[in-house]
Parts: sequence; C-alpha cells; structure tokens
Amino acid sequence: MNFNLNEEQQLIKQSAHDFGKEYLEPIVVKMDETREFPREVITAMASHDFLGLHLSADWGGVQGGCVTYIAVIEALSGWCGSVASIMNNHAMASYAIQHWGSEALRKQFLPAMVEGKVLGALAIYEKGPTPGIGPDAVVATKTDAGYVLKGTKAYVRNAGEAGVYVVTAVMEADRPKTAVAFVVDAHTAGVKVGQRIATMGLRGCPVADVIFDNVVAPESSVLAARGVEIVNRTLALGALGDAAQTVGIGQAAIDHASAYAKQRVQFGMPVFNFPAVQTLLSDSNTDCHVARLALYHAAQLVDDGEPFEVESAMVKSFLARLGTKLLVDSCQVEGGMGFVESMPLPRLFRDIAGTTLVDAPSDTPERAIAMSIA
Repeated sequence: MNFNLNEEQQLIKQSAHDFGKEYLEPIVVKMDETREFPREVITAMASHDFLGLHLSADWGGVQGGCVTYIAVIEALSGWCGSVASIMNNHAMASYAIQHWGSEALRKQFLPAMVEGKVLGALAIYEKGPTPGIGPDAVVATKTDAGYVLKGTKAYVRNAGEAGVYVVTAVMEADRPKTAVAFVVDAHTAGVKVGQRIATMGLRGCPVADVIFDNVVAPESSVLAARGVEIVNRTLALGALGDAAQTVGIGQAAIDHASAYAKQRVQFGMPVFNFPAVQTLLSDSNTDCHVARLALYHAAQLVDDGEPFEVESAMVKSFLARLGTKLLVDSCQVEGGMGFVESMPLPRLFRDIAGTTLVDAPSDTPERAIAMSIA
C-alpha cells in the first residue's frame, strides 16, 4: 500500500496549511483566551470546500475521501485545534446523515452543511443524575405525530452553534430497549442548550448539555440503522479525525521546539547541537511519523470500503498514549520557556489533551482491539 498522498491530496493539504496561516494564526491566541466561536472562519472554510470534503457531489460535497479529509484536519490542527475539532464534529453529523438518512433528510441538511449555513453536532452521551456523563437515556415515545424525545444529552460539542443534531434515544416501549438515531433541527420547539462548559483545551469549540424537552420528531427524521451501529461507526470515523488533530498538534509542537532549539544559545552553541536535545526531537518526530502512517492506513480502509473500526481503535489507543508525550518532550527541549503562556506550547498542550480524551477515554478502544485478535 502506498502511504504517500497523491498530487491532488498534497495540493489540498497545502491549501489547508495556507488557510491556517491566513485565517487561523491571527486569531488562535485570542480564541484560546476568550473562548469565542470563530463564525467567520467557518464561513471561510465552507468557501474553501473544507466542510464537504468527505461528502458526495450529489449534495455539493467534494467527494475527496477520508484520506483527504484526514490530511486537511491534520494541517488545520497545526494552527488551531479548536477549529479542527469544530470541523470534525460537524463531519460526524453530516457523515451519519449521508449514510443513514433518507433522501429527504439529505436534501434538507447536507447542501446547507457543505455551504456552512448549518453546523452539525453529534448528541449521543447521556446526562445522569450526578454531574457528568451518566446512565439515564433520552427516551423516545411513539405517537401519532411520530416520536416525542425527552431527556438530556451531555458534553455535546458544537452545542448552541449547531443547526442540526444527530441524537440517539431509547425507545420507551421496546423490551429489551433499543437505541434509535434521529436527525433533529436545532430550532425545533423544546430543544434547549445548557450553560457552556469551560474546557481545559480546544476552547473555541463550544461544549454544553442539550436538553430535549418533549421534542416532536417526525417518522422521517429516523436514521435507517440501529442507533448502536450508527454511534459505533460514526465514532470510529470521528476517532480518526481526533487522531489527525493529535498528529497535527504534535507535529506543530515538534517543529516549534526544533526552531527554538536552533536559536537558543548555551555554552557558545545552539542547544539544538546537544545530543540530549537531538534525541528528544528525533524520537518525537519518529513517533509522529509512525502515528501518521497508521492514521493514513486506517483512512485508506474507509476509502476502500473496508472495515476500519479496529484500525481506528488502534490509532486512538496509540495516540492517547503518545499525544501528551510529544508535548512533554517539546517542552523539555524549550526548557523554562516552554512553560511560559506567551509561547504556543501551553496552548498546544491543553488542546492535545482534548484530542486524546474526548469521545472516549484512552482505554475504551482496547476492547475492540482485543476482540479482533484471533
């Protein structure tokens, strides 16, 4: 298998890098401080066709495939992890609608999602009786009008900015209970967004609970697969996007540390010449390179129509362990200056923690990997 990007993919990745330089570099520090949502940037991303990279041309998408999408996420993450996170969560929602939505749902939402007029979000985690994610499910009750959804989803990224939510709910009448996925317009009566959660990193990507207070969902809003299947496959795809963010942020940290080491002089020479510094940089760059190869391999499986869930779990598990180490080693190279907030490494450190922890703790993929071993 060829792990090199083809010429078109290289051009698109370079375009994403240039986009980051022009649009993201000027705002990333302020966004980290203020947590402001980058609306103008999302509009600009749509004009560059980034929001429809993985979608069919039938709905205005680029039909570039998963490898191209992952390459763009990686390039954008080197400039701003928050924007890449917004894009990845938007992509998970549009992916679910394209793959399991009816023709009417696709026509209603996908063109607007490609154009940046409607942002998507995945609402799958449950709000329990205690703070945080718990066991209580959003319940769907069958009525003459379709279904009524009642309950709260926790830790929904893009919450409050999203125009459409892909929501999982438990069917009240089913025994045993089964999960079903719905596509819900954010402006539907009864959809409410809770107070925004202050996260450690990825601060420009809003996170909040979403309350479904007797929300009426018509029969046509149901996605055509079991809710568990939709969640597992969509999260596997999202894990590749998270991994691409980790690689992009980690590479940005390594590059900054390398540039700093070449300028920082001690004992009459750049610290870059010290063997210990070269070891840290070479090991980190090697780890990042290996992670990128595994990531692109999993993305190619998606493009080939092959099962990719186990490989996605492997990438998620590996980068959950590697991500923070890349930042620790980069800070080691920069010494005390790597600990200073006016430098980029503290922000990158916070953001990379988000890319490795969101959607699933680092130990969750281990089950999928272990079950695949013959």
